Amino acid sequence: MRLLLTVDSSEWDGGSGSWKPVEDQRLPTHLDAAPTEVVVGRHGELNLSTCPADHDHPHRWSIQ
Repeated sequence: MRLLLTVDSSEWDGGSGSWKPVEDQRLPTHLDAAPTEVVVGRHGELNLSTCPADHDHPHRWSIQ
């Protein structure tokens, strides 16, 4: 399986601000880490995978 898509609940780590973009450094971390307001599970991420050998195989997904 090959990772096709990841949907995350936040743009960066809302607690520590790690991986926060330079242009967003002035913004409050806890308010602006999720500008799309998309929440996966309990603020996790959704990973969608596909089979590169045969596109007729079903996609697989996991929530972490």
